[in-house]
Amino acid sequence: MKKFPVEASLLLVDDDPSIIQVLSRILSDYSTLRFATSGADALQLSREATPDLILLDAQMGDMSGLQVCEALKADPALADVPVIFVSSHQESELEVAVLQLGAVDFIRKPFDAEQVLARVNTQLKLKRLSDDLRRLSRVDGLTGLANEAAHAEALARECARAAEAGQSIALVLLEIDFFQSFEALYDRKATDACLAAVGDALARSMRRPGDVAARIDRERFALVLPDTSADDALHVANRALRAVESLDISHQGSPVSRHVTCSAGVSSVDAARRDELAAAGVSAIDALGAAAAKALETAIAAGRAQAALAAQVAHEVPPAPAADAG
Repeated sequence: MKKFPVEASLLLVDDDPSIIQVLSRILSDYSTLRFATSGADALQLSREATPDLILLDAQMGDMSGLQVCEALKADPALADVPVIFVSSHQESELEVAVLQLGAVDFIRKPFDAEQVLARVNTQLKLKRLSDDLRRLSRVDGLTGLANEAAHAEALARECARAAEAGQSIALVLLEIDFFQSFEALYDRKATDACLAAVGDALARSMRRPGDVAARIDRERFALVLPDTSADDALHVANRALRAVESLDISHQGSPVSRHVTCSAGVSSVDAARRDELAAAGVSAIDALGAAAAKALETAIAAGRAQAALAAQVAHEVPPAPAADAG
């Protein structure tokens, strides 16, 4: 019977090529095996394509395995990658040290093939469970979109990438029109179905893998659009509004339409504007959010069921409303 490879990406790191050869034979059933003979190469390969698991030699010439592990754990994109240390040393002190650094296991040389496979399989299973839990914690359970926390992370991440690449980034805030009236008229099942359908329509209106749609409040949604100008973001927002309208969900409590509609506010920051904001000491993240919220208010004031573009992302971010003293 033909054996199919196990879907997993492993990175084997050792400055002795013969050890890598032994490990690669033991782990040959896995779909992707990559190799590094130095700590610097291991870090570079990890950043190019995040592995599912790293087997790391404790002692190497350029960087020790402990230094590599420290660098991995300090990188937010790699901190959750499980690391199994391998070493010919028998001292328990080394094993304790690597586990304290964040390694998940320790395998001694010479290798026992069955032991290596068992430990690797165990850590891969644990990682899949951890990934599933992390994914669920970042997803809105009703719509399947990113939740508010995941949206905040995505916006911060894409703003940082845009700054590094000198690119534009845009934010669209959307709100279902007269949703309180909808909730008052229809039962919970219909309300939840409406939210789920709107979320699906927004997700389908996104055309690029890097765009992120999120539900950030009861009836409010957000689209993070990397490398997108203001005009292009307005085009995306209008496409999203049309997608929601095409659902043709009845809304007898809406003064503007017989079916569910949305309003949207659009903001964008390009490289020149980002520099101006930085000179004024204003975060691009905060400025984008404030401008999109203001544009959404403009769309609502203009009659709803439309998108409005922020005239300019302001230098000053409006202060948060004061807490009610009463």
